Amino acid sequence: MPLSRFERTLPWTGVLAALAWVGQSALFRTDTEARPGRASTDVIQADLVRNHAAIGCLVVMGVALVFFASALRAHLRSGEAREATYSAVAHGGLLLAAAGLSQMVVWSWGLVNGAADAGDDLALGVLSQVSFFGFAGMGIGLSAAMLATGLGGLANAVLPRWFAVTSIVMGTLGALGNAGVPPGGLVNYLLMPLWLVAVAVIVVRRQRASAGTCVPAGPAPRAG
Repeated sequence: MPLSRFERTLPWTGVLAALAWVGQSALFRTDTEARPGRASTDVIQADLVRNHAAIGCLVVMGVALVFFASALRAHLRSGEAREATYSAVAHGGLLLAAAGLSQMVVWSWGLVNGAADAGDDLALGVLSQVSFFGFAGMGIGLSAAMLATGLGGLANAVLPRWFAVTSIVMGTLGALGNAGVPPGGLVNYLLMPLWLVAVAVIVVRRQRASAGTCVPAGPAPRAG
């Protein structure tokens, strides 16, 4: 059955999510140095437009991940003969990652439009501590999605073997990083956009390959 235009477009939301992650990382200006609790009212107010744009990037990424979760589930499901095991976990992991991004948006709004706007240094310090580690919640979902994607890719041959193994390694490192074991958290923080782009490109290429092998049905034979 041929894919609709919407289904063909869905995988590219992974690229959008990756670009949004890079964008928020480049735009945020809240502290004097990259350490927890170092947020500064002066720095936040001086770059208020950039900080608002960074929060917008988090929102875009969260929405994009929800759509991308659907594309990844459909791709993994195409190789699952019986129950949808890996595809369901990968889908749920990306939804959990989107929920983690929603949490990051909440802390960021509290930091930029709450404590900094009110000049509350005590609240600013607390929110700075929390927001600095806010990506950990997102990391749990991403780790689950990466592990399920890699395992499903190996079990059902719906992904290149090298990429499936890489996904398992990244998912394992991410889970360890969330538990405080370096360098997992940092590795996934930096490599996650590349992983999203790679999944999107692989899914699109395989969609096109599948469409190219479909032979259109000829006209039905006439009754004699």
